[in-house]
Amino acid sequence: MVEQDIRALIRRQGRITFAEFMQRCLYSPRGGFFASRNKRISAHFGTAPSSHPAFGALIARQLAQMWRLLGEPRFFYCIEVGCADGTLAKAIVHAAQHTAPHFAQALYYVAADYAPRWLHDATGTNEFDTAARAPIQRVKAEGVRAFRNVVGCVLCNELIDNFSVHQFVIEGGQAKEVFVTVAQDRFTEVLDAPSTPLIQARLDELGLTLPDGYRGAVNLAMADWLAQLSVSIERGFVLTIDYGELAADLYASANSGGTLVCYREHEAGKDPYQRLGQQDITALVDFTALMRLGEQHGLTTVGYTRQSEFLANLGFSSFVDALEQQDLSAARKTLARMALLSLVDPEQYGDFKVLAQAKGIALDETLLGFTPTPPSSDVC
Repeated sequence: MVEQDIRALIRRQGRITFAEFMQRCLYSPRGGFFASRNKRISAHFGTAPSSHPAFGALIARQLAQMWRLLGEPRFFYCIEVGCADGTLAKAIVHAAQHTAPHFAQALYYVAADYAPRWLHDATGTNEFDTAARAPIQRVKAEGVRAFRNVVGCVLCNELIDNFSVHQFVIEGGQAKEVFVTVAQDRFTEVLDAPSTPLIQARLDELGLTLPDGYRGAVNLAMADWLAQLSVSIERGFVLTIDYGELAADLYASANSGGTLVCYREHEAGKDPYQRLGQQDITALVDFTALMRLGEQHGLTTVGYTRQSEFLANLGFSSFVDALEQQDLSAARKTLARMALLSLVDPEQYGDFKVLAQAKGIALDETLLGFTPTPPSSDVC
């Protein structure tokens, strides 16, 4: 259905930006990839939370320290945007309840998603209710506009890579935007002057000089996202985990063909114009832009590292040691070890980046995930 809708849109108004094309492919209520409540996203790609619950347990340790740095407020809100089936939410809450009871008592976990896929679960309710004390509150929401005066942390794991991007190609030293039209009954790209000056402005702000023929993407939606966060958070943190690079590496010559990737049934591809609504479309995150835009909206960068280092700093090795002590068959132990190590393997999730930003708090110590020493045993 989404393909027919896009074709009809192009017939009505002519070409559209690639950003609009991507937005409809992913989020159209008429067959967008993420819009179906019954779609099993895990059938198309894996995630760190689904690989091993240690991922959520280690993030719980970081959240516990954030709670302490905020002065141990009575309510610590963790708003996870893009919660999907709730795997990460459940792992974090379970770990907090079993290892940090005082923090767990304060933790108010809100699992928000554009199209929640865990509708019948006893661990939460269907609506955001500040009076309820269910372990997890489920909310259907786009972004964080619905939330105000948040004291706690906004958590987004593999969220920003699915924001729609404007694609460009450098011609004559300037960016020409990629538009999508239909020719001979096929989706076709055409290059023209950008639909917005913000595309060239973003490249100029990053100080990039790109050669002719270079193809890349600009995520303009991040600006609105960070503006939302600035309004929603009173005091606290934003923890972003995603695959991407700093601008100098993201726009390096090695990526001159673009970083857009499509995923279907665990296979990666480069063609976004096939199987519309049936494949994920994603692009590497520009963490330099994310930091700079955050600073413009009052969000101070307080940590940036690879996921492998972040988890190691939080005590990842303790989970490896504990696994060796479990009474499991050799085969089951090997499988469990492989799943656990995927979290820090650079060929899987280990090279993901972790960014922490803060608002309304002056830190007198570094966040544990960005400190190359194991956390003390009384943190979580």
